[in-house]
Amino acid sequence: MIWPFAKPLLPLDAASSARRAALPRHKVDLRQPLAGMRWCVVDVETGGLDAQRDPLLSIGAVAIEQGRIALDASLEVGLMQAQSTAAANILIHGISGSEQRAGQAPHTALLSWLEFAQGAPRVAFHAAFDQTVLQRAEHEHLGLSIAAPWFDAAVVAPLLFPAAAPHCRHLDDWLAHFDIAVFARHGALADAYATAELWLVLMQAAGRENILTAQQLHKLLRARRWLSAN
Repeated sequence: MIWPFAKPLLPLDAASSARRAALPRHKVDLRQPLAGMRWCVVDVETGGLDAQRDPLLSIGAVAIEQGRIALDASLEVGLMQAQSTAAANILIHGISGSEQRAGQAPHTALLSWLEFAQGAPRVAFHAAFDQTVLQRAEHEHLGLSIAAPWFDAAVVAPLLFPAAAPHCRHLDDWLAHFDIAVFARHGALADAYATAELWLVLMQAAGRENILTAQQLHKLLRARRWLSAN
């Protein structure tokens, strides 16, 4: 995919080039049991709601391994901005102008993200937004088009719990529905952790529905998209 108005890729320093070359290129085996998979749950903060144009400010991610959130495996990085976002936008994402200007170089932050993800399936709530933002940034700053499977908790939840769907639209709604206590929200890492808590509930429910592998879940989601389009 060629992103509109993409800037020419700046040459990377030797260390960053080596990190880029060492990124895993293998495809994850989606035939693994759901409970045994490593999942990378991610959330991003941006300078607006336009996934194609607004700047990526921060990335938060946690890993789920062997059916549990790996408390020692998390990532939170801010991307350095040449100019901070508007004050009204800062009120939404909570990342101050000084924090934005003090972030990591974008290519360094994105390398850390991709090293953390390790090619694992990505999970997000309203994943299309996070996927578009991250893939655009990866292409712009690293010249990469990473082909990794994405799973949307906002789509999986109503499929597995249709009775709750009419009154559960937002992540907070689903957390409340399942009595998931979250002590912090609305930062990239905090939201990724909250989504991971929800994903664990969904994976247990998938098992009860005899959905035992990520491949089966992926096929179910593809079928759902086809039905919605017809």
